Amino acid sequence: MEYVVSTYSEEERAWITREIPLQRDIYLMIELKRPGKLVIRQDSVDGKKPRVPIQAHKDMDKFYLRMRIIPENVKIQIFTSSEPKEIKYAYIQKRHKVGNHGSSCQDR
Repeated sequence: MEYVVSTYSEEERAWITREIPLQRDIYLMIELKRPGKLVIRQDSVDGKKPRVPIQAHKDMDKFYLRMRIIPENVKIQIFTSSEPKEIKYAYIQKRHKVGNHGSSCQDR
């Protein structure tokens, strides 16, 4: 589990994390001190930082997201409207097929 620190930005009027480099899919867990909004921006090739679409992103104090990372190296930055109590993420282990009969096992 990786923990992420955020700081308040007067310019953005939001709590912001540093850019987080990711190599593969993650579970992202964000807990706010009071209900607020969540925005995640992704680094792109052209230098712009588009929003990552999130279905339920406001008026909540807890956000649990599974993020699929395409391409395999990407940077994200997290913005919240109220102070985070905790922001953490964990990489998801990939599953691989084994044998001739299509059975699968999970990486260790």
